[in-house]
Amino acid sequence: MSRADDRFEIQGVLFRYARAVDRLDHDAVAACYFDDAVDVHGGYTGGAAGLVEDIRDRHRTIDSSQHFVSNVLVEFTGEHSADVESYCLCFLRQAPAEPGGEQDLAIIRCRYVDRFERRDGSWGIADRVVVFDESRTVRMTDGLDPAWVASRRDRSDPVYGRGHRGAV
Repeated sequence: MSRADDRFEIQGVLFRYARAVDRLDHDAVAACYFDDAVDVHGGYTGGAAGLVEDIRDRHRTIDSSQHFVSNVLVEFTGEHSADVESYCLCFLRQAPAEPGGEQDLAIIRCRYVDRFERRDGSWGIADRVVVFDESRTVRMTDGLDPAWVASRRDRSDPVYGRGHRGAV
């Protein structure tokens, strides 16, 4: 496997993580981490299983979530390890108090500062610190045409119906 292949696989883990959080696919979130990984994620610090529970709790009132991962810089520190920094832009929209009402939209700029490792032939997150740059909240009203296909935060989202279950 070449270093270019390794970089591509590492980016795939980052992108699968973003999809998993946005679709509330908790098993897929956990699959991005090794069991002994530690994540420092805002008010949460701990392992992957605890992070999944933290996401489950924090996202229960969020009806729309998008994580955009970019500027992925990979610095290999050994044959099976890499320090990875990536930028993330998050849009987290709270469910409205009443149907069609105003909603709070949190816009968060942050970076994932990760240590990736390759174990048993696969790259995964061994350690993560989320470094926050900004968090702001705006009031908005969703103007999405009800006739359009809307995203869903579960396995009924169209991405799961087209054979995209694990591959990116």
